[in-house]
Amino acid sequence: MKYFDYTATTPVDSEVLETYIKVQNEYFANTTSLHSLGQKSNAFFEKAREEIKEILDLKSHELVFTSNATEANNLAIYGIAKKYPQGKLITTKIEHPSVYEVFKSLEKEGYEVIYLDVDEKGIIDLNQLARELNKDTILVSIMWVNNITGTIEPIKEVIRMIREYPKIKLHVDIVQGLAKVVPNFAFKDIDLLTVSAHKIYGLKGIGGLFYRSNIDLSKRLFGSSAQYKVKPGTLDLALVVSMCKAIKKFYPLTEKHYEYVKELNCYLRKQLESYQFIVINSPIEGSPYILNVSFPGINGETIVHTLEAKEIYVSTGSACSSKIKKPEKTIYSMTKSEILATTTIRISLSHLVTYADIDYLINAIGEIKNV
Repeated sequence: MKYFDYTATTPVDSEVLETYIKVQNEYFANTTSLHSLGQKSNAFFEKAREEIKEILDLKSHELVFTSNATEANNLAIYGIAKKYPQGKLITTKIEHPSVYEVFKSLEKEGYEVIYLDVDEKGIIDLNQLARELNKDTILVSIMWVNNITGTIEPIKEVIRMIREYPKIKLHVDIVQGLAKVVPNFAFKDIDLLTVSAHKIYGLKGIGGLFYRSNIDLSKRLFGSSAQYKVKPGTLDLALVVSMCKAIKKFYPLTEKHYEYVKELNCYLRKQLESYQFIVINSPIEGSPYILNVSFPGINGETIVHTLEAKEIYVSTGSACSSKIKKPEKTIYSMTKSEILATTTIRISLSHLVTYADIDYLINAIGEIKNV
């Protein structure tokens, strides 16, 4: 088996899984229970949360654990928007569905939503952003690393621009960048950030929303007072601690893994450039973990299943929307080509991938010309 869908999910690291099982067996009590076992579990929970905040230098932020990044994105965007129902919202045309569809929903409710254009590399139009920022703007939401093409957005510049408007809150989905790309900005300079454990060799079912301590989010869920009432309900402590383990293990390795994966990406890109029947959509300056390719004339789903027959696993785009047969919006926004946007596949890499894996993939793609 040759797996190239690490952007959709990663295999669980053995040490992370071991941590999960140990905590699940030994600290199973409800963290809100008043008895000693519950209080021991709660102390463990608080320790894990503070360790994550310290590692990412987000000590001035609260951290709420969610079921996944989709839930975290929803809680963040609705949490700000509902506080200021007359406010102006800004996002981009190439956001992950868990962000993009929230803004579409708010737009139907009467909110003014601006969707920033992107250039052929997927980079947002900073001049357009500058024109749209004003006293009525309450939220800007821009993904750091695009999940379809690997485009790295200029978050450092966005932070600088937004600082001129103290009322505006900046939300950044850092899911595809965390522990993969070394940021040229400080996480603590962002108001709200969302993460997911299963993208960094953790377990599914656990994500997180960081938000600055002085932000009062409008509540979407109601129940207990747990997690600042933002995400009430019983926590799975084992998931929280295993997420902490994944961050502790892989965040310090960001640069080392990045350099290796970059070499893999350059090797793969160079070989694919010799195939005249494909178009590479990912910018060379983007995250090396993602390489998006179109096969004009062949449906993307056909490519996926053709490679699957050889036990090679890639995807057509976001795992949250890949079954929807319509032009991929990120590729269309970049290329303005419906042909390229409907014939695309996403190859995503990892430090676990070998050069032998890449060669196998290259040969298999070379045979697709005759499909």
